[in-house]
Amino acid sequence: MSEFDAHSITARLKAESRIRRKPRTYAQRRSLLDNYKYELLQLDSAGCNGTELQRWVAEKGIKIQRSTVHRWLHRNRLSG
Repeated sequence: MSEFDAHSITARLKAESRIRRKPRTYAQRRSLLDNYKYELLQLDSAGCNGTELQRWVAEKGIKIQRSTVHRWLHRNRLSG
């Protein structure tokens, strides 16, 4: 009976996962919030909080969580 080696099995499984994983397309990397980037940044600088921005985006027909707005703002405030 062969000896069980967890490290080599893990390495093999991770290598197979990398091969099977499909690369993300540009559209998958883009956020729906990017379509409203300038409006969201202006509303943010005018004093709207994440919940208010979430409601504004919901009026546009996009259902998202407040944490998504928060992460998007954090990422785009730095670059935008």
